[in-house]
Amino acid sequence: MPLYEVERKFVFNPALLLRFRSNRGSPPFRYLSHQRTESFQDEYFDSANQLSRNGVWIRKRDESWEAKQRQGGDFLRSSFYETAKIDEIKRLAATYAHVGYTTGPESNFGLKSICRYRTTRETFLADHRFSIMLDSTDFGHWVGEVELQTHDMARALPEIDIFMQKYAWFFANETAPKGKMTAYFERFGFPSERAC
Repeated sequence: MPLYEVERKFVFNPALLLRFRSNRGSPPFRYLSHQRTESFQDEYFDSANQLSRNGVWIRKRDESWEAKQRQGGDFLRSSFYETAKIDEIKRLAATYAHVGYTTGPESNFGLKSICRYRTTRETFLADHRFSIMLDSTDFGHWVGEVELQTHDMARALPEIDIFMQKYAWFFANETAPKGKMTAYFERFGFPSERAC
């Protein structure tokens, strides 16, 4: 049975970060542990937006290739199948971008680079099962995600919703979250619809 990443984006208030990091909110998390802080560069690839139009994202994170395929949900609440297997990435590129199965990582799977940016991410584990990621980009965008790794996508989204409602002091915000790629394209322009 495949393992899925189920996530919900949120806008976080930087003024609440000290209270969050020291777990002094009301109510405090039952458990909160800083897991790591990391910095990485993501470069996304597509062909005339064929992948993104079909819910597929292929990226190179630092030097490692990854692909995400949407399994359900929408922009705010979504579930993905993720892989770093080169054969699966080739299959996704060939199926949705029609670039042929013979292309590989040495030729960017026949795809064109559509954006590149650096992210600094703080990752926390809350209540022993929810990952909370706080991302800031090199172009000034901030966004958070609550994530569960699960085999049962149907149960995960309601569980994330309940968790976020319980700790609304940190997660509640009137502003709709905006993903990093959306913010990037709004700032620097959207990729061309023309074939690569």
